[in-house]
Amino acid sequence: MYPERTPLLVGLLVICAAVAAVIAVRRPFLRKLALRQVARRRGEATLVVAGSVLGTAIIVGSLVVGDTLNFSVKQGAYTNLGPIDEIVASPTLAQGDQAADRLERLRGDPQVDGLLTVRGDQAAAASGSGGARRAEPRVNVWEVDFAQAAVFGGAGDGGSGLAGPTPAAGETVLNADLAATMGIGAGELLTVYLYGRPAPFRVARVVATNGVAGVGTGAVTRNAFFAPGTLVQAARVAGGTAQPQTFTFVSNTGGVEQGSDLSDAVEAKIRAALGPLAAQGTSVDKAKQGLLADAEAAGDGLGSFFLFIGSFSIIAGVLLLVNIFVMLAEERKSELGMLRAIGMKRSRLVRSFIIEGTVYALIASLVGIVVGIGVGRAVVVVAARIFNSFSAEEGGLSLAFNVTPTSLVNGFATGFLIAFLTVAITSMRISRVNIIAAIRDLPAEGERRTRRRWVVASTILAALFGVAAVPAIANSAGIGTYLYPALAVLLLCPLLVRLAPKRWVYTGASLAVLGWGLAANTLRPKVFDDGTTVTFVILGTMLVFSAVFLVSQNQDLITRPFRPLILRPTPGGLAARLAVAYPVARRFRTGAILIMYSLVVFTLVLITVLGGLIDATVDNEVANASGGFAVRA
Repeated sequence: MYPERTPLLVGLLVICAAVAAVIAVRRPFLRKLALRQVARRRGEATLVVAGSVLGTAIIVGSLVVGDTLNFSVKQGAYTNLGPIDEIVASPTLAQGDQAADRLERLRGDPQVDGLLTVRGDQAAAASGSGGARRAEPRVNVWEVDFAQAAVFGGAGDGGSGLAGPTPAAGETVLNADLAATMGIGAGELLTVYLYGRPAPFRVARVVATNGVAGVGTGAVTRNAFFAPGTLVQAARVAGGTAQPQTFTFVSNTGGVEQGSDLSDAVEAKIRAALGPLAAQGTSVDKAKQGLLADAEAAGDGLGSFFLFIGSFSIIAGVLLLVNIFVMLAEERKSELGMLRAIGMKRSRLVRSFIIEGTVYALIASLVGIVVGIGVGRAVVVVAARIFNSFSAEEGGLSLAFNVTPTSLVNGFATGFLIAFLTVAITSMRISRVNIIAAIRDLPAEGERRTRRRWVVASTILAALFGVAAVPAIANSAGIGTYLYPALAVLLLCPLLVRLAPKRWVYTGASLAVLGWGLAANTLRPKVFDDGTTVTFVILGTMLVFSAVFLVSQNQDLITRPFRPLILRPTPGGLAARLAVAYPVARRFRTGAILIMYSLVVFTLVLITVLGGLIDATVDNEVANASGGFAVRA
């Protein structure tokens, strides 16, 4: 999936890996230090890799689901079209003959490797008798010259599926779909109601539903084939105005999928050849191109939906990785302090972490590919049961598991970049240690005051995002409506902290972001009309982060009702004090853990709500589709 994003992802992957490689080559001491940490602390390394695997696995699983659906829908190009790229349909016999004559000039065209003219219509069919009698109200009936059909299309098109002799008078050839529906085989009788009159035909043979043998009208691919003239004669005998349509199938040069690339050019040539017939009811349908486009859209749609649901788990995985690295830094505090004490600069400490993180990211991304394929396979198995419960007319689809190298490369690159950037940014934070406090393993004395240049930069960015938010909100742009105001408020906090108590500032900012996230769709009802799932990911993440941040900044208020229990001079009170002391003291780590759990719960609730919405519309849709009737004859 998403081959257009592969160059960018691979480019960023190469840049990040090159940065780590240059550091490792130019700084042997840092390389040895980082690799020694990986080798010595195997338990910690396993923990970091396990946390990094989550994001890669979900991304790869999402792409695999999209590949599978894309591939499964594309199978219709083989089973229902084969060498057919364009279909020219004429409403009358006379006009169909004229169209076929005009299209003959395309036989020598280098972009066209075959033409096949057939006549077709729909009819009902029945087989058996008594309690074993079966009926099918919609069957595609075709009269075809099998000799011409056998050579229709060029090599690599998969064949027409209609090789063999043309059925004799009173005989028919069925494709596998119709034979299975009617429960009959070669030598048995099938009654076909051609233009209202029953006509018995002996089944000459059954062919696979493939290529021309699987061509259908809409979702109906149950086909019966007859000798040329059968349908025309039946229409004359029945009288009236009904008559079969004439179709000319056009095969483009190239394989089943590659030929569709020429459809636009070939369509122009077909219309030029048809001349005035195109304005008199003769239609040109780029059937193959439309089917492949629908397949790609369907695959991308389901894959993006799965990625949308998994995005919250990916964010939780990133926070898990941040938490793990912060915990590792706490355990290595004395070691980090000693390194700084003997002269290692903070920048070199960050580079050492980058080398170490690159090793973790590479291993985790490779493992994540394997796990992601397994996740995708599990989702496909569940989805296949759902799709198989519907008939073809109801949107049923036989899923065939498929993985493309593009998706694996994209998943690997994305997973690596997420892990690499998370480690790099986290290492910048944990490298800021007080040397004496770190060596003696003392708690930090307090947070440092934000430097003036960072305050100025964040204030300027806040103003820019504030300005960008105005047109985004005015135009109901989903991503900008939620993201820009939230970023503006967040970047304004360093300035406000210098003017007001930090707790007030962060509490007000959390309430502002939370309130805007809950009220924006009420003020701008069209904010979700852009159809992208990114808006929902941003909204959900924004709500969870702001709510947890609000709780983290007001832990004293939350724990105040429990003070009588906490301050009791009893073993229970001691246990309560110990339980509360660490989360309150480590606000960053506590907040990250709360966000992780909150995102998981948020995802579960989101899936439940979506399922409830779908279930709530089923009865209404059934009533609208059936008009209140249970049986249609």
